[in-house]
Amino acid sequence: MSVHTKMRRTRTQSYIKVTVGFPGHKPLNYKIPNTTNIKDKLADLLENWTEPAEDLITSWEQAIPWEQVAADRIAKYKQAGLVLRGARYREGFSQKELAKRCGISQDNLSRMENGKRAIGEKTAKKLAKALDIDYRLLIET
Repeated sequence: MSVHTKMRRTRTQSYIKVTVGFPGHKPLNYKIPNTTNIKDKLADLLENWTEPAEDLITSWEQAIPWEQVAADRIAKYKQAGLVLRGARYREGFSQKELAKRCGISQDNLSRMENGKRAIGEKTAKKLAKALDIDYRLLIET
């Protein structure tokens, strides 16, 4: 007799389905356990929800450069690798699909994204054409 038939199932866990959407992005679905504690927290969140202010950043001088925000990732993956990965995600390509379009191996593409292999000018131009970006973004300076 298998283990799952020996256990008594006295109560099944129910969930609350929460969908979060952002303009221009696919909605994200979450399953949250249906408990009174969680219900109270969700009710609090919805009760105190306010629309974001229109003028969160009033000028570009207040904005933080992405390089500063992603400094730890740049140190790990290199800037060109992050740009490559981000552009690939934006276009909705898998590594395998992009590698096939550009005539390079998926293994090499993975190494480029992880900062373990430099991207040469010829390869950068192929990738940039497929991703519709400037090839100079993919070359480390």
